[in-house]
Amino acid sequence: MVEPRPLVCVFFKLPPSHQSVPRLHEIARNVLLPPLNRLSQALEAAQTMHPSSEAKEIWSETRQDAAEKMIDLERVGNMNYRIAYAFLKFLDSLRGGTNGSKAYDEFRYNAREGFDEAHKVQDIMLKFREDVRIAVGRITTMLSSDDKEMTSFVTECSERILELATGIEECNAILEEYREEVKELQQQSFDEKDNRPSEEEFQVVREKWQAFKDMSSPSAYNWEALWREMRGPENNGRPTTTSNNPPNPTTPADSSKSDKISFWRKIFRRLSCLSFENFVR
Repeated sequence: MVEPRPLVCVFFKLPPSHQSVPRLHEIARNVLLPPLNRLSQALEAAQTMHPSSEAKEIWSETRQDAAEKMIDLERVGNMNYRIAYAFLKFLDSLRGGTNGSKAYDEFRYNAREGFDEAHKVQDIMLKFREDVRIAVGRITTMLSSDDKEMTSFVTECSERILELATGIEECNAILEEYREEVKELQQQSFDEKDNRPSEEEFQVVREKWQAFKDMSSPSAYNWEALWREMRGPENNGRPTTTSNNPPNPTTPADSSKSDKISFWRKIFRRLSCLSFENFVR
């Protein structure tokens, strides 16, 4: 009779790389944000000789869209948190001597969701790259319609778009590595007949997953601050979402109120993520 395979060798998964979320956050701040800021500065300088309210509005919307992409990147960390929580719950059920099939199915479901979510974010980032390129092209056309010299502005825009595209490629490469790691997590099914690991093996695996969960916590990174920086100076004191109606200059308090509403909505979203563990208990 063939002996059952040791459980720890069959599917006692180690978590994906702890570096995916911090690397995404670092690239967003250090690679994506600087060219956007320099494009804002270039546009501001060009506006002194080629004023265009329409060009200014296009770029304002582009910066707001850039801020929303930080929420998309943050979702990867949130999915990691759910995956880690589900696997830790599975470990605890095994350790307690209960049937772990349901907990393991929940873990695999979350891993599959993380795999799909990362692919969606990849597509979103590629579209963002194209949207910025189109927006800058439209602005360049508007500002140079009077045939005045715009060589330096065009050169600056081309260089910054290239930097932005490089950063987005780096983000998507990290997301692809992450997807491969998450895919591996789903490949082995759970069999109650497999041998149980030792207490030491439980502890080793649990510590690694707990560290992964901590690294993926929404509170581990200040995405809110990065979101605000991505909006840019063009949107200081303005609502996050654009409107067909221009802001009323006689009621600046309304604009401030919109910012506060947007801020607290995101705070509540973070709190809901942090309370996920309590919610599923």
